[in-house]
Amino acid sequence: PATLKLALDCSINFWFVNPVVLPQIAPNVHPVMEGLFNLVVTWDGGFATEARQQTRVNTLAFLAAMPFLTNAIYLPYLALRDSVTDPIPRGSPLSAVENLVESPWFGRVLGLVGVLCLAWGAFGRQEYGELAERVASFQALAASDRVAWAFSVDLLCLTVFQSFLVGDDMKRRGFEGDSASATALLAAKFVPYFGLAYYLSVRPSLAEPSDE
Repeated sequence: PATLKLALDCSINFWFVNPVVLPQIAPNVHPVMEGLFNLVVTWDGGFATEARQQTRVNTLAFLAAMPFLTNAIYLPYLALRDSVTDPIPRGSPLSAVENLVESPWFGRVLGLVGVLCLAWGAFGRQEYGELAERVASFQALAASDRVAWAFSVDLLCLTVFQSFLVGDDMKRRGFEGDSASATALLAAKFVPYFGLAYYLSVRPSLAEPSDE
């Protein structure tokens, strides 16, 4: 089916490696669709920091399913995840994956990828014309293609998801009560995607010992 083919083609072109390095064999996908797909999948990956904080659900399994099941998996995850209790003790040993997502560079890389997604949608694949033409042709695609429509809806869902989960993450880290935490929370609540990237760049790492 065309829907599955589009999803597979976007996956093959993940982070635009194939279109840039091997354009002759890369599937030809609308650049706005490619940018949207990569933005949603990368945004989804930004919530991997929840994994250490959950005992009732396997966060990474849910995150792996979200790009494919999208809205159908968000609500069950929110219903099953642990609610905020006490702050997590900081300074404990972390696994290699945990060290990766706890690094401020995790948020910075997410921000750079977000810029790349927007730039690719606006300027990638010159045969798709100027920005106005790209937007118009993508609107026609979104009106007729379920994948494009679903990912457009996902942007709204992830915006709500982001503001909800960042608040919980701050409470678990004890990251509250100062100007830095207030700025990070405002960014996460009102700036989709890039607000999350900023928060991940400035929050205290669980690898750092607590000030108390």
